[in-house]
Amino acid sequence: MKIIAIVGIRQSGKTSTVEALIAAIRRRGQRVGTCKTVFCPTFSIDKPGSNTARHLRAGAQLVAARAKHETALIRPQATPLSEVLRAFAGMDYVLLEGDYLAPVARLVAAHREADALPRTNALTLAYVGRVSTRTEIALPLPRFNALTDADALLDFLDAHVKDTEPSPALDAALPPVPGVTDDGFCQCGCHHAQKQQEQEDVQVLVGGRPLSLTPQQRATLLAWAQGQTQQQS
Repeated sequence: MKIIAIVGIRQSGKTSTVEALIAAIRRRGQRVGTCKTVFCPTFSIDKPGSNTARHLRAGAQLVAARAKHETALIRPQATPLSEVLRAFAGMDYVLLEGDYLAPVARLVAAHREADALPRTNALTLAYVGRVSTRTEIALPLPRFNALTDADALLDFLDAHVKDTEPSPALDAALPPVPGVTDDGFCQCGCHHAQKQQEQEDVQVLVGGRPLSLTPQQRATLLAWAQGQTQQQS
């Protein structure tokens, strides 16, 4: 399999590039899988209070949710990249969106030179996304607009990316870059983090179980609680 990381700040064209590459790969009759890296330390794919969340809380080490058209495996811990990639056996390409630490070939999506260069390393092959259309910007590597010519980008990747099998070598994470790969919320005003924090401002338990609130109900309760605090002080 050819493993490629696509990185960049929000709204720089990462996901659009991944979508275009997926379509180009499938047109050639090849198989492709993707893995999305999430920076937010509070992120969970499972919903609080769901049956699967209760299974995990009870101590299950692996939980599966199996529906008519979808299957999900949930593990209550981080998983090494090599182990994740073993699930992609048989794929011709695996695209890692947002994985700055993977020691694999890299495409950098950016708006401008100032956010492109800090994300460029020795494994970077080319620039994609919004910056690819800005010919007035000088960049040290080739650039490709996947939205208009995904096949040219795929030809380039075919020529420059070697097939790699999952191995412990892929678990040797690249050194973090301050301001780019810091632990914690993403460094671009993460709206998911803000939303999560707003939701955690107010929690109502009924019988020990969380009660879902609308934004208006949450705001009303938060205002009431703040008023109670002020009266007590």
